[in-house]
Amino acid sequence: MHYLQRDARREGIMQAAMRLALRGGFAAMTVRQIAREAQVAAGQLHHHFTSIGELKAQVFIRLIREMLDMPLVAEDASWRERLFSMIGSEDGRLEPYIRLWREGQVLADSDPDIKAAYLLTMNMWHGETLAIIEQGLASGEFRSAEPAADIAWRFIALVCGLDGIYALDAQALDEAAFSRYVNKMITLELF
Repeated sequence: MHYLQRDARREGIMQAAMRLALRGGFAAMTVRQIAREAQVAAGQLHHHFTSIGELKAQVFIRLIREMLDMPLVAEDASWRERLFSMIGSEDGRLEPYIRLWREGQVLADSDPDIKAAYLLTMNMWHGETLAIIEQGLASGEFRSAEPAADIAWRFIALVCGLDGIYALDAQALDEAAFSRYVNKMITLELF
């Protein structure tokens, strides 16, 4: 039973840190704030995680996994709809995750734990995008002579670039333009 209690405390700390991250990003994930949110002593964080950096990285990975697994389209959606939801969804539920993603990208330059987590999540996103493309190709909905893995990376590169411009509040790139560009790229690559 001792191990179950330990695991439960660790999970409680993770859940508290995840809530803080979605509300206030990495800056909100201080030892003191996480301990308060989890209703544990600050020393418990150090008991369950080697560092606050490790905890932040694990929270980031878990939240991005949660975002990637979020059902955004109906079960019977077309592969195009599934692909758009993976790379260009307009679903407002994703906003806190996208804010955290942007912050992770910036912090990756200076924080090795976040950099490793960011690289892992980028590969997770690529894997999910690749799987959708491959299933769309297998169903005959998509067509391409290009390797699906390359197409997936190009989609991710486009979305990251567009998101960077969008995050700057460039007037020429609103949500509608973002969606148009992503849909145009899907058409050019796979139809």
